Formats: sequence, C-alpha cells, structure tokens
Amino acid sequence: MSISKGMVLWVANATIHSDRTCWTSPPHHANLCEYSDFKIVKQSARGKRMPVKVAEYLGIDASKGTPIAPVDVNAGPTIPCPFRNHHCEKAKKKQQPICSVRDVGSNALWIVCEHRFCATTPKDSPLNDHQKKILRTVTTAVFQTNLPDNEILVKREVKIPITDDSDYSADYVMWRLNPRVGMPVGGDKACIVEMQGGGETTGTEHLTAKVKEWAKHPAPTNAMLMATASTAPLVTNAWRRQQEQFLVKGSVAMLTGARMVFCVGQLLYDYLIQRLTSTNLQQLSGANWTLALFAIAEDPSAPPACAPHSIQFKLDPAKTKYTNYHSFVQALTNQGAPQPQVFRGDFLSLSGTIVRI
Repeated sequence: MSISKGMVLWVANATIHSDRTCWTSPPHHANLCEYSDFKIVKQSARGKRMPVKVAEYLGIDASKGTPIAPVDVNAGPTIPCPFRNHHCEKAKKKQQPICSVRDVGSNALWIVCEHRFCATTPKDSPLNDHQKKILRTVTTAVFQTNLPDNEILVKREVKIPITDDSDYSADYVMWRLNPRVGMPVGGDKACIVEMQGGGETTGTEHLTAKVKEWAKHPAPTNAMLMATASTAPLVTNAWRRQQEQFLVKGSVAMLTGARMVFCVGQLLYDYLIQRLTSTNLQQLSGANWTLALFAIAEDPSAPPACAPHSIQFKLDPAKTKYTNYHSFVQALTNQGAPQPQVFRGDFLSLSGTIVRI
C-alpha cells in the first residue's frame, strides 16, 4: 500500500519507526499525530471522546460565584500556587493554569496538574494548610486514629536507590511519633505514600483553544470558561506510568517491613477495581495489611485560607481497600483467560504461502 501526503489511515494500533521518529498510539483512546507528511489516526476502542469542562482555574472552583480573571501567561509570570508554597508551574511555562477538569457525563473530577492534589515539591519548603489537610486525612486512614500534628511525620521526594545508575523517588514516606509496634494484629509500620489524582487528557488542544478564547474575550465569565471541550481523561496512561513505580516502590516497602499506600482519583480507582472483580482480595482493615488503596472524593467542608475558593478533597469511605500487597500484584498480573483462537487461523510463511493451523 502506498502512502501519500495528507492520507488518513485508521489503524487499531500503530508503531512507526524512522531514523528520527517513533510513535505508539495509546490503547483504548483516540489519538491524532503528525508523522512526516501524513497523519495517522487511532480510532478509539471505547467510542468518541466525552466532553469535559474546566473545574478549577488557578485554584478557583469555576462553578461557584467567585469571578475568575484570566491570567496573562504569555510572559511566563511567577504567581503563587494556592496548593503549595511555591509558584504556579503551568503559568511559569506559559500554559493556562487549569488545575482540574470535570467529565460532563459522569461529573467525575480529573486533576490535570501534578501539584494540585498534594504537592511534594519544593521538598524542603514548609507545608501549607492545603497539604497538611490532605496529609492529616491520609494519616487517619493509615493509622486508623486521629493524630495531633506533632505526631504526623512525613518526608517528601525520598530517593529510593535501585541500581548503580537508577533510582526512584517516593512522593511521601509517612510515619508516626510513638508508633504502636509489636502488636500481634494491626501494628503500625512506616509507609510509602503515592499520590495520583489524575493525569493527562486526550485532545488537550481542544480544551486549550477554548480557554484561550475565553482569556481573550473583553468580558470573560465563568460560564464561558466552563464551555465544554471534546476531550477525555487518559486513565490508562495515568496507570501505565505508575505501574513500574508501583511494583518497584512496593517491593522496596515490603522488603523493608513497611507498607504501600496509593491515593488516587476516583476514575483511576474504578479503572483498577474493574480489573479485579474476579479476584477475591481480602479486606484487611484493622489487621496486618501491607497495601492500602484510597480513592479521593470531593469534600463539602470549608477550604483552607491558602485556597479559599478551591474544591476540597477527602478519602471516599466507600472506595477504600486494605489488602495484601503480593496478592494485589498477583491479581494485576493474572489478567485475561485462555484464548486458543488467538493461536489458530491462517499464517503467512516466509516463503509466501498461507498455512492454516
């Protein structure tokens, strides 16, 4: 088949190599990319993109009554981030400071800024009230008791050496002062805590274009900012980026006698649990669990002073899982069922003949 300029190819999946380019389409989602002089379009295996709308802009909930003023990002301004003691990295990179988006169909929130949920950088800066609130919530779930602030101990961006030329970084290592150790059931252990509230979206350019139009309007309103865009959360990509780190960091935690804790957005939690429906994972709350999986949910409580107009988060009590780390890993790897038909049918021999198996 010859390929000409401007030709559009619909493919189920694709990897194209040249001396300067390699592209692989992410499964289950639509993606459009430019390759030399022609385009490759991957058709979604799950239908069309669902529309989303901006949920938060520079820490302000767009659905509330607080008017949002556009930020002129052309000069890469240094403006405070309400969720950490540092500047907004998106604005500094000349990007619109969108913190989170909302799926119009399900109303689910998807965080699109790495610092929005519970930032780990700068690692030596003081924690602000937003970060402390999230960490208190996680600590209560992990140690299953309310602790005073002076007993909650955390380290951020902790280096985990793996090989001579490779290491990982834990979002948080969490411990408590005066831990209950030596208990036959439910004794306290230190934890590696990973925070993954969201990730990328497909068709980001559509959302960006909408926000740019709003920012240029002579009288921009919140309603204009929340105009829907044809895009969707890339849940699969968010998990795939975490899998290797989950396995490595979890293994380090187990070998060191610690625990692994994952705090994730609801979409990511649902994605994982759907793949474990056929597995009987024990619920070990109050027992000797080694892995905890927590979904975050929106919280109607009053926001902290550092982010007075933001959406608040809590852990969803209906979406928490305390279990065994090794059982969870085994469940993740034991996916699928025997499919003999995959290995039968017409095969092409290298001599050019068709052989039916």
